[in-house]
Amino acid sequence: MIKFFRNIRKKLLSEGKTNNYLKYAIGEIILVVIGILIALQINNWNQNRIENNRARKLLKNMVEDLATDTLMLNRSIANYEFQSNNCVKLLNDSLFVNTTSDSLYYMLPLNQWGLLLTTQAFDKINNASLSSLLGSSELDQAISEYYITRAEFAEKQFSWEEQWTNKDEDFWLNTLEIEIPQFFKVKNNPSYKQSEPERKQELLRVITSTEGRQRIRHALDRKQIMLNTMKTRKETAINLIFQIKKHISSE
Repeated sequence: MIKFFRNIRKKLLSEGKTNNYLKYAIGEIILVVIGILIALQINNWNQNRIENNRARKLLKNMVEDLATDTLMLNRSIANYEFQSNNCVKLLNDSLFVNTTSDSLYYMLPLNQWGLLLTTQAFDKINNASLSSLLGSSELDQAISEYYITRAEFAEKQFSWEEQWTNKDEDFWLNTLEIEIPQFFKVKNNPSYKQSEPERKQELLRVITSTEGRQRIRHALDRKQIMLNTMKTRKETAINLIFQIKKHISSE
């Protein structure tokens, strides 16, 4: 092709057709520029297609991450419901009659339940600067709300819950004058020095005290707050899954 155009230019020059040669040369330059622009456009289109496909794949991965989150949230919800119910039982004196000392101790609100969310897809999207290719601004906002805004809020609540649970643990361990139960049973498990009635009496002494009941009530409030947070977060995750799937299917 290049040889063909070169021969045309030589022919025009040899025939002394300078004006025609200049016109032809300018036209050839324009054609070359147009060709370059078309090539660049095709390259940009291919690059955008690759990035869009990558973003689409990461969105599918995000759906999987969110599904994993909902399973973890179900466990958190079950845990906080369990602890809330235990707090209610501890505040109800009539339930103590047939409850052993170990069972009473295990009902104390001494546990906190952290939540590790799966953020692999979200992190990859941010690291690759693909957030602008996720789709509508509404979807982008929903993703940011779940992984940033609500995550930061939940983290503050977990920190608050952990701080107060640790304080409660110090109170119960320092106030109760009994040996604490072993969470993991061993062969020939050593017996307690105190009798069962003595252990139960000591537990009830602290549980039914004013400070003991206040701490249990405060713990109940915390567990309920955390429970509502987990339920809201689960609902947000489910809604986000729906939005992402809807966006993917519409492409």
